[in-house]
Amino acid sequence: MTKQEALNLLQVNGVQLAELLGIKPAAVYQWPQDKIPLAREYQIKDLAAGREPIKKNCA
Repeated sequence: MTKQEALNLLQVNGVQLAELLGIKPAAVYQWPQDKIPLAREYQIKDLAAGREPIKKNCA
């Protein structure tokens, strides 16, 4: 999943996405544009499905 796909899926910006994931916005902005970290992708898919994502301390 690209960073833009993640933002579009949840209809948020980078700051809002960070808040949803419980991380700092700087972490989101450090992700590569073409492929976000896999653990974050799973969390974003959980959020999109209306589930509470597993909170994990990852990049």
